[in-house]
Formats: sequence, structure tokens, C-alpha cells
Amino acid sequence: MKKLLLFAFLLTISFLLRAQDSKWSVSFTPAIVQSPDFHYAVQPGVEYEFNNRLSLLTEFAVPVGKNNQLNYSNSKYFRIKPELRYNLSPSKRGIRTYVGLQASYTFRSWQNNGGTYFDKSVYSDSATRYDGAKINSPIFTWSFQFGTPMSLGRNLDMDIFMGLGMRMIFTNYTDVQNAVKGAYSTPTCRMLPAINYAYGIDGTVNRFHSNFGVRFLYRF
Repeated sequence: MKKLLLFAFLLTISFLLRAQDSKWSVSFTPAIVQSPDFHYAVQPGVEYEFNNRLSLLTEFAVPVGKNNQLNYSNSKYFRIKPELRYNLSPSKRGIRTYVGLQASYTFRSWQNNGGTYFDKSVYSDSATRYDGAKINSPIFTWSFQFGTPMSLGRNLDMDIFMGLGMRMIFTNYTDVQNAVKGAYSTPTCRMLPAINYAYGIDGTVNRFHSNFGVRFLYRF
């Protein structure tokens, strides 16, 4: 998958370098992804400007680095993220602002070497412990975006952005080994709140979604 992404991105760059139309841009955004632990990711993208106001930015993300964890293996991750943007100012110089609508789809799966998951229908009082399972946990998000690109040079921009919306996590446990159901109760007193990851629930989970960061765009 990583080789295919790299080939597609290089092919796009090659096409853009030959193009005489200045409506194309390429982007790079530092990113952190979860699959299931947190990893740094490579996230390149391509933007096409329909006119001075409207543009479409599409980004792709894959994690980098090797997995050093013993509790899971065979991790796979790929994300595509299109964003329709409306520029509030037609100028391409100085500080501008835009609003946008962003969606993303993330494919992710891995093999877990033991753990606990909850059935969606009996999440409050029942858990399943297991010695091994394959976990498929794709994610769909949508959000309203707001950003401020700033010119760093004739063709280079730095875009500071943020967004708010919703995310849906569709988790499915298969090939579960030595599953044992048992009672589960959440402690009533905690010094610090625990993080309940959505992929620990065998079913669909809806949660609040936010994003923010910095990306760099080079305009041809």
C-alpha cells in the first residue's frame, strides 16, 4: 500500500510539473495516526482550484516506522481525506481565510494478541476476554473547517487550520480465540480519567471529532 501511494503521488507530481495551469498545488501535512497505537504519518496531498474562490484538496496518509509493541501485529492503515474549500478572499497573497467541508475514510486493521472488548448491546456490564483476534476498525469523519493560509514566498504557503465535526468508528472482531464472557464494572472513583478507545467496542461508535494543525502548500 505504501509503495502504491508513493507511486501515485510521484505520478501526480510528474503530471503537475508538465502542466502549464497554475490551478494545481501539492501539500504536505505533519500528522499522527492511531493504528492502534499512535504513529507519525506521511500525509501528502493535491489541491485543484476550480476558480479564485472554490478548491478541492485531497490528502492521503500512511504511518511510518515499525511497530515495537508485542500485543498486536500485522497492522494496516490508509486514510484518504477530501476537503472542499471556499476562500473568503480571492487574493493569493498575504494572510487569507477559508471555510470548508472535510470528510475522511480510514481503513485500519490489526491482529491483537489478547485483550478485552465490549459488546455494544451490553457494554455497561459485560466484557469478553480473549487470547487473540483480528480487529477491523474503519473510521468515517466529517467536519467543518476553518483555515488561514499565509504566504511564505511566491509559490509557498503555510496553512494553519482547525475543524469540528463527528466521527463514526465501525469495529468488528473476528477469529476470536478462547473467548470468555464475564462481568465488568467501571470504578466509581478515579484519580485520573481513563481513555476508553472506540475500537474496544465490537460495534459502531459515534464520537465528537476535532482536528487542527499546519500544512505546507506549493503552488505551480
